[in-house]
Amino acid sequence: MAREPLKDWIDKLKSSSDDLAKGLDEMNALVRRDSAKAYSFYQQEDDRAGKRPAQGLSRQLSIGKAVFLSFLRKLSPARRLSYIAAVVAFVWGYVQNDWAGALVSFVVLNFLLALELAEKLLTKNELEIARTIQFSLYPVTNPKLKHLDVASFFQPAQEVGGDYYDFALDGNRRFTVILGDVSGKGIPAALYAMKLQALFELLGKSSHSPRQMLIEMNDVISERIERNYFITAVVGVVDLQQKRLVLARAGHNHPLHYAAETKTTQWLKPGGVGIGMAKGSSFDGFLEETEIALATGDVLLFYTDGVSEAMNAANEVFGYEKMERALRESAHLPAIQIKEQLLASIDEFRQGTPFADDATFVVTKCI
Repeated sequence: MAREPLKDWIDKLKSSSDDLAKGLDEMNALVRRDSAKAYSFYQQEDDRAGKRPAQGLSRQLSIGKAVFLSFLRKLSPARRLSYIAAVVAFVWGYVQNDWAGALVSFVVLNFLLALELAEKLLTKNELEIARTIQFSLYPVTNPKLKHLDVASFFQPAQEVGGDYYDFALDGNRRFTVILGDVSGKGIPAALYAMKLQALFELLGKSSHSPRQMLIEMNDVISERIERNYFITAVVGVVDLQQKRLVLARAGHNHPLHYAAETKTTQWLKPGGVGIGMAKGSSFDGFLEETEIALATGDVLLFYTDGVSEAMNAANEVFGYEKMERALRESAHLPAIQIKEQLLASIDEFRQGTPFADDATFVVTKCI
């Protein structure tokens, strides 16, 4: 009888140890991820990065100084003054062996931390609202079509992202898919993605060709987009009656076509530059359109670079060869299962490493 309580106690101890180990692993991953983000954020204004020593203690001190000065510059004047006062109080208390100075420093630093935490939580709440709004603008469900099977995946790297995808159906004849990718991540990219979404709402059900849609989108966006931003996009129109695809690509990743008859894949590579990178005839001159015939069992894969450039812990990229192999091995399945197989291949490759960029793809299969 005494062995059972002992066995239960040992099991609880093992469970607690496992929970503790798991918590430490999660904490370590969190610290490493957040430290990298913080370092990248504070390094943005460092104009001496190319002048510091190549290695050694001098380099580490130089980096530490740059990050600290950048941190001070990003504080408001009042908080900067309070922070400096807290540091002075701490140093004074340490040198003079005066606990009052240390206590003042502790109170001031915790007050500043409380202010920063309140702002962060408020911002996070606003980002969650923005995320909800952004997801509501994307297709709620995949369209149910007689001759085309469709599945999609979207995951922003942050709360909101710069990837965009959508569908449009013109009666029972013309199905249009668009994928866009705004340079950068976060709120600025999401706002430009919403601009692209509004234009597609106007043009997606029109009789325009994919090339003409992109030209009109560029005419509007190139006049308003900031100089350091641009948008890559691909528009494909499937004629469900004639079984053909017409495709135009504004600097976006090449879509992948699987031909069921030959069981081969090919990359579709019409020319084009990103929206906002050129205006008028300069943009039009780069933009090409391609057309291919489709047959039952053919699969089209549209994606953003967050998929092809998904990385593992060794900083290796998923790459195009693995995408081709995953599509060939799953092309006989329905679109939703092709999507799941591709995601499984990416997850197996990443082994828990988070997406570094927004990841979006759309699978369409002729049925």
